Amino acid sequence: MPFSRTSALIGENCTVTIAFGGFQDGSPAAFTAETYTCLARSIRASTTVATTDVSALCDVSSKAQVTKAAGSLEMELLVDSVVGPICAEKEGYYVQIVFTLGGLTSAIKTYTGVVTAWGINAANSEAVTETMTVTLGANGVATAWD
Repeated sequence: MPFSRTSALIGENCTVTIAFGGFQDGSPAAFTAETYTCLARSIRASTTVATTDVSALCDVSSKAQVTKAAGSLEMELLVDSVVGPICAEKEGYYVQIVFTLGGLTSAIKTYTGVVTAWGINAANSEAVTETMTVTLGANGVATAWD
């Protein structure tokens, strides 16, 4: 059966709401009541799990046991001309990011971690964007992702 679209794409005007906690010291501060909401140009989340081989001596196939999960979140955000970059100088801070797809009224996913990289992109005749990498499952955060 050929693909047919019966409704509008929901990936338009994706927004992120960002709240920062304190600097990572093993015990996160509460996330601030002050949040920033902006449009995302792109969001890329990736998660992996590590495994260990638990097969017995005479097993004819390998058996894997999940041991740890890890992940990261890479975002490119449009910079507001009034507020400016919101993630500048936040490397090492706890952050909570709520991701909402355009057209939906409730959040699709919430991520919690530590900001590990930040950058800004400015070019002639292009929108100014900032990039941020968040490592999920950082020490002092109860859960890597909700």
